[in-house]
Amino acid sequence: MKLPISISLRYLLGKKTHHAINFISGISVAGILTGTAALIIILSVFNGFQQVIQSLYNVFDPDIKITAIKGKVFIPDEGLKNKISSMAGVAGISETIEDNALFRYRNHQHIGLIKGVDQNYQQFSQLGEKILQGEFVLNDSTGPYAVVGAGVAYYLNMGLDDAFYPLEVFVPSRKSNLSTSFSGEAFNSLAIRPSALFSVQQDFDISYVITPLSFARKLLEYSTEVSALEVYLEPTADLKSIQKNISQMLGSEFKVANRYQQQASLYKIMRTEKYAIFIILAFILIVATFTLIGSLSMVISEKQRDIAIYMAMGAPVSFIRKVFLYQGLWISMAGGIGGILLGAFICFLQQTFGFVKINTSGSSFVISQYPVEMQGMDFLVVFVFVIIIGIIASWIPARRSTQKSFTTYLRVE
Repeated sequence: MKLPISISLRYLLGKKTHHAINFISGISVAGILTGTAALIIILSVFNGFQQVIQSLYNVFDPDIKITAIKGKVFIPDEGLKNKISSMAGVAGISETIEDNALFRYRNHQHIGLIKGVDQNYQQFSQLGEKILQGEFVLNDSTGPYAVVGAGVAYYLNMGLDDAFYPLEVFVPSRKSNLSTSFSGEAFNSLAIRPSALFSVQQDFDISYVITPLSFARKLLEYSTEVSALEVYLEPTADLKSIQKNISQMLGSEFKVANRYQQQASLYKIMRTEKYAIFIILAFILIVATFTLIGSLSMVISEKQRDIAIYMAMGAPVSFIRKVFLYQGLWISMAGGIGGILLGAFICFLQQTFGFVKINTSGSSFVISQYPVEMQGMDFLVVFVFVIIIGIIASWIPARRSTQKSFTTYLRVE
């Protein structure tokens, strides 16, 4: 095993090799290096965007969300709430109620979602960090207030500086029937003053208006019902363990979802997109790697006399094939390792200095430069992939290296 390795290294690094062969081998290394670096960089940038999107959704989504399997609302059991609150790692629980609503401000209307929250929500939610204008206030001595999504405010042409025009909220009456469906009794309406505008992510910004829980319950004609219990955890909490314990405690009548499960469709799409990007770039890398075939074919053509000598000395066919297979492997490893190091270096520079900016055309995007997050698993998968296709590409000329008759090369010239 050591002798084929030594011979392959001698062929690769030897000074007697023709310059043309060295040049083509260098092109093979450069092609693999460039393709590997591109794959590492693109995957790392995609990871960065995924982290940005996840951080935006995490502002609005709780660590764990408890909802009823059947029906829109349920009455929470205070005993179970206390048990969940007392679990190690649980920071707090917030009761929320949510439903579709029509919002009207002056002559403008917009359909969205009203979300009523209790006092704990303001304490544990990160929404307060995303206030664009005003202050996160839901209740004071003068009455209830609403925190409005920036998109909702845009469609309603609403500002915070006009105290004479409150935000009107309309929802279908739960007590309405066919006889009242065409009268004013078909809808419940309440007015509330906005205290702040928030901006998290477009899906939330154009939909949500946050109000006190008591205001939403009165509007929706509920007393103690909730749409969900939102559980917030401490930073060091064991999410999987707590989620499992809550699921066992509540039984099959409730759905206990973590942040990933709350946005399962989004994360599945992002994962599929990452696989698609990998496959597309992998094809480019395959094309670059198959320059090995030409490079090794030229080496084999040059070393035919050596091959004849090895065979005359009794070297088996597998020995000769291994020599050129190892040579292709060294080229693949050199390109793969070099590409990973180059890709990691470029990603490090982008993380540190942010040279490549995002052209937002004057819009207030959440980031100004391309985000980058390097993941060890990406590096491992890319390197293994390079080695595998390198072995496949090397095997083709290596297998052909012993299919010719080499007796003529043993004659004395």
